[in-house]
Amino acid sequence: MNSKQFIAALEALEQSHYQAILEGAALVVQNDVALTVGKSEQPFVIFELGEEYFESDQALKASLIERSEALVAEYYQFNPMSKQCFNQQLTQLIAAHGADALVSMPSKQADLKLFVDQGTLTLEGADSPRFKYGISLALSENYPPMAIENKVKNWLASDHAYGDYISVNVCRFSSMDVA
Repeated sequence: MNSKQFIAALEALEQSHYQAILEGAALVVQNDVALTVGKSEQPFVIFELGEEYFESDQALKASLIERSEALVAEYYQFNPMSKQCFNQQLTQLIAAHGADALVSMPSKQADLKLFVDQGTLTLEGADSPRFKYGISLALSENYPPMAIENKVKNWLASDHAYGDYISVNVCRFSSMDVA
């Protein structure tokens, strides 16, 4: 969910949800595509009232819209993308760039590597300073194009691609601020 999608989700949120937030509920991200309310102790909380005060539910909504970019950035600093959203975006990137672009084998390096920037999958080439830190499928032997296509489909369908994303970011997502 990027800030534009977050604002659209805020616009779609019912007035009763804003009232619930004013009464102590938390704003929760659902599978990176929608918002709901819940308890502040549950996962995927993007906003809770805390010490802030708002005159009305409309003032709260306006404040959330105004701070959308910062809220989304902070949310993805401590929360992973949902598997559903990750797989959907990766499928689109593979369709656009070809399966072999994300594969390295003994005979070739991956052309592109995968990154997640604030809830959006992006690809970067070897000219990027981040390239060596990105995610790609590493195959231990050389395969023909059809086999590469199948290996990438299996990487995605088996959730290993998502697992690679989580494992690269496990320290960031499990870290907590200690006061």
